[in-house]
Order: sequence, then C-alpha cells, then structure tokens
Amino acid sequence: MPAPPGLLAVWNDIAAADEAEFNAWYVEEHVPERLSIPGILTARRYRDSAAPHSYAAIYDTESVAALASPVYLERLANPTPRTRAIMPRFRNMTRAVCGIAADFGPLRSPGATLATLELDGAPEGGMLEVLEASAGMGRLRLAIPDAKTTQVPNPEAKMRGAPDRLPAPFILLESHDEAALRVAAAKLAQELGAPKPARVFRLILARGA
Repeated sequence: MPAPPGLLAVWNDIAAADEAEFNAWYVEEHVPERLSIPGILTARRYRDSAAPHSYAAIYDTESVAALASPVYLERLANPTPRTRAIMPRFRNMTRAVCGIAADFGPLRSPGATLATLELDGAPEGGMLEVLEASAGMGRLRLAIPDAKTTQVPNPEAKMRGAPDRLPAPFILLESHDEAALRVAAAKLAQELGAPKPARVFRLILARGA
C-alpha cells in the first residue's frame, strides 16, 4: 500500500521593515528551490487576514518521506546566503512535517482562503464523520504532525531566534468563499472543542501541480 500524502506547514511573523525582503526571497528563491526537490509537489503562500505581518506556507508532498530525503536534508544543511540573511528575522515560528489522515471535499485547486484549526490533542473516534460533514464548502484535511521528521536538527532552524513550535494535529479548510469558510471553521471549533479559534488566511502565491 502506498504511503499517504504529506505536507509541510509553516507559520511565522515578520517585522514590517523586513517584509519586502522576506516576500522577495520566498518568490524568487525559496519556493523554486523547494519545488525542485523530488516529492515536493506544490507550494502555497498565505497572508493572515487579521494580522498583515503574519504568514503561512503549505507544501504538499507525495509522502512524509519526501521531507526526510537526502536531497531535502542536504538543502536544509546548506542554506543559501539569502536564507542565512532572512531566517534570523523570522518570528513566532511554527513548523510541522505532517501526514494527511483525511482529505474530504470537492475542491482540489487551491482555495482563495484557508483556515487552520489546531486541535486539543490527538483525533478521537467519530471525528472523521464530523469533518466529512463540514467539507461541502470546499476542501478539508486533517494533518498529523510527525515529530521525528519535523525535529531533525538543521542549520536553518538554528538560525531562527527561538525554537520552532510543533503544533498539535490540525485541520486545513480551503474555500473560494471566505464567508462560508469562516462559518464552517467556527462551527468545527465549537464541535471539536478546539482550544483557540481558527486562523483565516488569504492566498497570495500558488505554484506547482
């Protein structure tokens, strides 16, 4: 049986003074570099709808193994000069290599809006039925962080000012209808007893298949 698909999720803040350089680095260098790695299929970037200097990046992969491959680890071990310059300015970094435990809904192209909802611990029985019922507005995925793969030591992480945070399992909801997305995310947060409301992001870059 083939391994389930995976993804890399990254959230971080950046100071207003560093934002132009940060975005140029992502578009001109970092996204093309990551998409050149076998097994990394897509790159999506988002800006927080409520916090203009907060961003998310989601990379879809063939499996979690793509983010533990020799090629990927070699890139982490040899950051470029531009990467070395910008990484120390990342703030409030959360990063997770994840396996996809569920994928529901008709939408497969990237939605114009994304909501991320962190759960209060591991998924429990009956949750998949609740998630599937909420996917009609677009697409819903359940991501389970792989701590061992995420926390492989690498120079990029050491350049950031504080240790990266590893999230609990989380839900990704995508839709072209932001109002419907917000309603679905708020309902899910209540039904699942999420510790915090969902964060809503707007798509700013989509590359890959």
